[in-house]
Amino acid sequence: MKKNHFFTYSKMCVLALTGASALLLASCAKDGFDDESFDNGVSNAQVETISADDITITASADGKTQTISWPVVMGAGGYRVNLVDVSNIDEPLINDSIVDGCSVTAKREEDINYMLSVLPLGNAKKNNTEAIDMTVKEFSTFTPTYMTIPAGSNLNEWFAANPIPETAVDEMLNYDLEGGSDYIISDVLDFDAKRVCLRSNSKNDHAKITYSSATSGITTTAQMNIKYIDFDCSGMTNSTGVFAFSKTTTVAAANTIDPTVYKWSGAYIADPIAITSCNFDNVKGYFFWDNQVKTWADNVLVDNCVVRLAPEASIGGGVFWTNKAGQINNLTVNACTFYEDPDWAYDYKYFYQAGMAKAPDLYVDNTPKQSAATNSVNYTNSTFYHVTWNNGQWGNYNGMQSKTYSYWIMTDCIFYDCSPSGVARRFLHGRTNQPGARFNNNTYMKNDGTFQDPGNYDTSGTIIEEDPQFANPAIGDFHISGATQVARKTGDPRWLP
Repeated sequence: MKKNHFFTYSKMCVLALTGASALLLASCAKDGFDDESFDNGVSNAQVETISADDITITASADGKTQTISWPVVMGAGGYRVNLVDVSNIDEPLINDSIVDGCSVTAKREEDINYMLSVLPLGNAKKNNTEAIDMTVKEFSTFTPTYMTIPAGSNLNEWFAANPIPETAVDEMLNYDLEGGSDYIISDVLDFDAKRVCLRSNSKNDHAKITYSSATSGITTTAQMNIKYIDFDCSGMTNSTGVFAFSKTTTVAAANTIDPTVYKWSGAYIADPIAITSCNFDNVKGYFFWDNQVKTWADNVLVDNCVVRLAPEASIGGGVFWTNKAGQINNLTVNACTFYEDPDWAYDYKYFYQAGMAKAPDLYVDNTPKQSAATNSVNYTNSTFYHVTWNNGQWGNYNGMQSKTYSYWIMTDCIFYDCSPSGVARRFLHGRTNQPGARFNNNTYMKNDGTFQDPGNYDTSGTIIEEDPQFANPAIGDFHISGATQVARKTGDPRWLP
């Protein structure tokens, strides 16, 4: 680990530490003392310990940094400060840094449990010794936990015994799983119309959920967040989904689409369904599907996830499949890896198949409305390996093509052995020169080492026709060493050198 380097200016008292892991600034310009009055007459004494209650943590307006402040300790010659993410203590954010002010500003991330320690130091000039105790303060950037589910629980049984309260219809409730612990979903786990966040209480030590039966899965008709969890989907079948719309929703009437305004009717999920920083193994069926239920989700986001697809039979639908009744208005896959094993015998027909009726097509009077007037499919900074390789298609959505309110964004992605009839072509549903399409820095490589011809579909002029040189796809290692991909930082960022 690299040592921090810092520079001290005696009058301005500014400390700056820079590095890949943290941003740290300190200042005593606002502390109300200077070199002459720092000790306030205290000498020949042991300086006082700071009370943890007197330490304040304030997030910046953009949430990217946090300022940690403490009161002046009279007679102290400075402070030794440490700050760690308690789930990753081997890489301190602030490591034994000597601060001659009484505040520091450090990098802040969401969903981190932090531990801060501050030790007031002695002052040799005044014959003062350091405080007898180091002050330790724990704090968190996790949104408040509603309940913690005990390790080893069967989640179906636990939620049956602890029903989600009606308040979750209006506010999201955070259910924590214990990091590093095992859980089971043995049947459909239906959150219905309740807003639920299911997460590990550690970003770095994920809880593990095993789908243990053919009916295992999570369904919803409301805003849902799934965070920092590893899923073993071995028990599911190719006719079920990891996630789906609720089959028997009790969604409130206010959340349904008005049939006097829309041609299409059903439940409406205005707030996002977000799958963040999760890993999925042995996905034998759909990753997300509509469950043949009329539900319209405005946004589905999959971010920073790795998904290993393992179909046990050819699947006529898609990895994302919402063409039977439901709708996804805007689908985004960002910083993810979706892959099948190189020697896998079966495959998906589509990556994303959807009905995608949208905008004026849905309105009774055919007039676009201000809200939900556009739709989109977005793939950004992601890696796709050996998916829809058996004559499959990357996209199939009759309701999008030739619509001025439809957008297709595909940037900084790596495709290997995907959609042999053309990734870019199928992404645009076979329609060239789509006004809402944007491509940039994509690789479309075949399994024989040649490259797909994007024709008049990806006309960006930025296509990378170089082998990304994956490290070892057979074991799910997609680190790249292809010079151009590395230089442009394409594909899933976790695989960059």
